[in-house]
Amino acid sequence: MENVPTFLSFITFEDSTTTLRLLSNKQSQQHLKAHPVPSLEIVNMRQTFHTLRNHILASVTTVLVIASSPVTATFSQTQAGQTADQRYGPGVTRLTVVDERSDRPLAGDIWYPTSTPEKSNRADKSKVWQMALADPDGNPAEGSFPLVVVSHGMYGNTFNQAWLGSELARRGFLVAMVNHPGTSTFLRDPDQARELWERPRDMTRLITYLIEDSRFSDRIDPTRIYAAGHSLGGFTVLLLAGATFDTKLYRSACTGAALPVACSVLAGWSIAETPADQKQMEMSRKDPRILKVISLDLGGTPVLSRESLTMLDIPVLVLGSERGDMLNQEVESRALAAALSPDKVHHIELPDAGHFDFMGICKPEGYEVLRTHEPGDEIVCIKGTSDRERQHQRITQEIVNFLAS
Repeated sequence: MENVPTFLSFITFEDSTTTLRLLSNKQSQQHLKAHPVPSLEIVNMRQTFHTLRNHILASVTTVLVIASSPVTATFSQTQAGQTADQRYGPGVTRLTVVDERSDRPLAGDIWYPTSTPEKSNRADKSKVWQMALADPDGNPAEGSFPLVVVSHGMYGNTFNQAWLGSELARRGFLVAMVNHPGTSTFLRDPDQARELWERPRDMTRLITYLIEDSRFSDRIDPTRIYAAGHSLGGFTVLLLAGATFDTKLYRSACTGAALPVACSVLAGWSIAETPADQKQMEMSRKDPRILKVISLDLGGTPVLSRESLTMLDIPVLVLGSERGDMLNQEVESRALAAALSPDKVHHIELPDAGHFDFMGICKPEGYEVLRTHEPGDEIVCIKGTSDRERQHQRITQEIVNFLAS
């Protein structure tokens, strides 16, 4: 398999659109010139590892945010509209997991309900993304709330589902997310990516820290802990639910032509290539504290043990994307829903939704900014404004209904 650069270029812009950060090297630039992104009319996201990697890296690493976190951003005066189910404001603060794992530090954000819903403003430090409504370091509301831990996708980060954290916080949920070392935007490392079993363990560590040692421990209802994940994050939370990696299935499903996207990704990361790694990958990572999981257009179903999926004993909400612009629904969300016990699964294929509709809303000018400065990346903003906002409303409502049922 041809060597693919560890880093593809990505640019972060200030409001003035001057370049703030450029992580690139000659190798990655040469790779992009030699392997241009296909036109939007003919793009087939399932064909090669290069195409997949280019688009996913571009989509999740072109964060286009100057603030290091939602907490430190400068905020505009745009006020949030409140509805009956949005009794709280969306507080957010930085989060660092403190435990014995000094070899794998975890940091991210936690969104939480505040007692001041009128203070939800929107940061305005991106030329592409509409930032999530937030009240950085706002006063937490009194009470005990359910906890949702969120796992981002391949080379993603906590900004990707910040919109979901904000929406759920306004509805009375604590939502915590960390950047997975090795497979996140700014923490890419081939050895850590190979240790894919650490992703679900990250979530378990996060839960333990939050309920035992964090300043939010007295506001978490330990009987209502849930997990949600997008793309590779969906695969991660399925492992938390009790699904297991199947090496033999991986070998058979990833042989021949027209391979599922997951096959190229896992091969690129050298997953389960040694007996020791196979043992780690096949080990159950089930966290019994998690009572429901939510899969957001996951990738990785073809390598999950069918027996383990049948035996899952907690409810699973499977949200798929009808457009199938990134992942083949037949081998991913539809196959997952078919493999789960009928009394445990609720499968919804969102009409006209795409893979990136589970990420943030693009500004009206976002498509052109990306097309101009990072040609090919503009795919993340297709139907990314008002259409995506409507998708977010549907996604949020389906999640809230599922967790309340």
